[in-house]
Amino acid sequence: MLTQLIKFSTVGFLNTAIHYAVFFYLYSFLGVYHLLASTAGFCFAVTNSYFVNKHWTFGYKNGYQSHQFYKFLIVNLISLMINLTGMLLLVDSFLLDPLLAQLVMIVITLVVNFIGTKFWSFR
Repeated sequence: MLTQLIKFSTVGFLNTAIHYAVFFYLYSFLGVYHLLASTAGFCFAVTNSYFVNKHWTFGYKNGYQSHQFYKFLIVNLISLMINLTGMLLLVDSFLLDPLLAQLVMIVITLVVNFIGTKFWSFR
């Protein structure tokens, strides 16, 4: 399980970079509302996450299985809701800069994603 956590964290770092790069570009350069920009970044990152975690982190070689994808998507949608709720609170209530708030929420949702993916999505 430690090896899987390390791999999951490595993939998570890549996904964080993808999520944050899309968010940063949309928010900083195109002026997209921070919650919408975060959602777009999430969509790119979760697509990458599914395929890399399935094959590399958890070692599933049995091709595409819709039930795994749907379970994975549910876990990640829960994480997205946590992310957006946290962003809303941190930015609108605590007046934290959206660029910093997004980094905080990505770290928090990493834990939720690992637990849900390990023990439910790919089980």
